Amino acid sequence: MNSRTEKRTAPEREKIRGLLVDLAAYTVSFLAGSIPFMRIADPVMATASFTLTATVLIFLVSTYASDVSVYDPYWSVAPPVMLLMNILKYRLWNVNALVLLALTLIWAWRLTANWYAAYRGIGHEDWRYARYRKRCGPLLFHLISFFGLHLVPTLVVFGGMVSAFLAIRETRFAPLTLPGAAVMLGAVLLEHVSDRAIHRFLRDQASRGRTCRVSVWKYSRHPNYLGEMLFWTGLYLYFAALLPGIWYAGLGFLSIILLFLTVSIPMMERHNLERRSDYADYQAATPVLIPRPLRRTR
Repeated sequence: MNSRTEKRTAPEREKIRGLLVDLAAYTVSFLAGSIPFMRIADPVMATASFTLTATVLIFLVSTYASDVSVYDPYWSVAPPVMLLMNILKYRLWNVNALVLLALTLIWAWRLTANWYAAYRGIGHEDWRYARYRKRCGPLLFHLISFFGLHLVPTLVVFGGMVSAFLAIRETRFAPLTLPGAAVMLGAVLLEHVSDRAIHRFLRDQASRGRTCRVSVWKYSRHPNYLGEMLFWTGLYLYFAALLPGIWYAGLGFLSIILLFLTVSIPMMERHNLERRSDYADYQAATPVLIPRPLRRTR
């Protein structure tokens, strides 16, 4: 094997090695989380104990590996696992459980596949985490890592999933849940179209340093984030239509929307302004989330 082949295959080997490490870490973490899950009777509290236990162990792995990105797939992998565990433990084989499990699996598959497409292996930390690591001392960084980069996302995702944990316990079918299911499915489609367009754009060498303005990116600066927020909104609509008497119990999905609006989007906006010379013009012409007719820039 010549050096040129070795250079071409080394990133692939590193990616596979990192994937195996992540797979082992998540398997052990989920198995550990299943212990308190099986011991607690209340479904919401049992699932909370599961996800908190798993998050602590993933944090320990990411700290040992000096790579917070080990946590990245948790956002998409944990929800269907938690939902399936509830269905199995409490024997909730009803129409609502099957519909929400199917929709969550479709969403998780797309999001995890998108993560894997950009994944390069252990040690290739996301630029957002690397920035915190560079700017903070070791102790402060570990505090930020645990509370801000691991625990907070876990809590907001759990808050969004409460709607599903409650909805799957309802055995009757309500036709008014169909709009919520349609919003969830449409959200995944929007995210899929966004992913394909941005990946195709970034593969083009001529696009380096430029802003993606193709497909749905012509109408929204963050169509992928819009799709993510719509998915959780659709899940809440499904729950609220099924159990209107306790509509307030599913409002945890708002924390996900707040996280995107106050952290993810502003951080990405600053990052794009630093890296892309035409991003200011793109900002002036294109709305941040909700599409509208494009304005002409001077």
